Amino acid sequence: MRLRGLAVLVLVLLVACEAPQRPASPDPRSAVDEALTALAGETAVAYRVPGATLTVTKGGLVEGQVPVRDDTVRALRVGGSLYVRASPAYWQRQGMSAPRAERFGSQWTRADRGVPFDPGRLMAPQVVAAALRAALPVGVLPVQADGAFDLGGLRVTATSPHRVLSFPPAFLGPVAGQFGPHEIALGDVHLPGLRERLDEGVAELGQPLIAGPVVAARVTDHELRCTANGACTDTVRIDNRLLGAAPGAAARVSLTSAVTSDALGTRTCARDVVLPLDTAADVSCSVKFTLPRTDGATRLQAAPSVTAEPVALVDPGALNRDIAAELGRV
Repeated sequence: MRLRGLAVLVLVLLVACEAPQRPASPDPRSAVDEALTALAGETAVAYRVPGATLTVTKGGLVEGQVPVRDDTVRALRVGGSLYVRASPAYWQRQGMSAPRAERFGSQWTRADRGVPFDPGRLMAPQVVAAALRAALPVGVLPVQADGAFDLGGLRVTATSPHRVLSFPPAFLGPVAGQFGPHEIALGDVHLPGLRERLDEGVAELGQPLIAGPVVAARVTDHELRCTANGACTDTVRIDNRLLGAAPGAAARVSLTSAVTSDALGTRTCARDVVLPLDTAADVSCSVKFTLPRTDGATRLQAAPSVTAEPVALVDPGALNRDIAAELGRV
């Protein structure tokens, strides 16, 4: 009987030793720390709010949309410069006249000014991770809900590997309030797709306008020459001066000349040229009149006018090489 009782006791002990152990619950504070460390090491992160997705790399490349108050601005940051495409209404709210806002709303613009923040600097993964750490409440433990830990609005996955899911825009400071009241959700980035979108954006740039400085242009002289077959060329001396600062820029000058004859009416010609800043140059445009069959002389005169805008001189090949240097040949 004693031997049987001893055998039963040994069996019970063996069964108890083989019983599955429940996994230890993750430490909430450690989960948050792990998630922020992982965020700081990401090559690129996609930030999402309703209607806009902005992708930012560790080195500050940017592609996507930035919600700005009542508008959504398309953003591309390459070569250390931020380029945007925004509606004419957006540029009018920045203080531009309606005609100038129409020009800026029709193409890419290098945003030396006129944009509330530079997402390449504010939203790089390591910068966001540091800002989130600094904004976390002290002495408060995360709460677990819906499969995530929540610490003051910062949500991270409750299971390992821990990753940041979302956070309030206010954690990035006042300028990020442009994102509105919606939380900013984080997503993974397909690097080959990002590389393709950045390259496509560079191909679209052309010669972007520059928001901030202006170019003053004026006509200093002009000469109208006409031939016997009714062709007239107005050669205009144009002086341009940059008001402000714009590295890597030139002046895009638009010449319009109205050539008028009492007998033949008015013909208008136009020409756009890109000139070095702070220079004077001769620019010409031509019109053609249909001459009457009767003989006779007519007096012709020209009234030229010019406008100018600063434009960025872009080297697409160099920008593509910068993108490849950061993202690799993905």
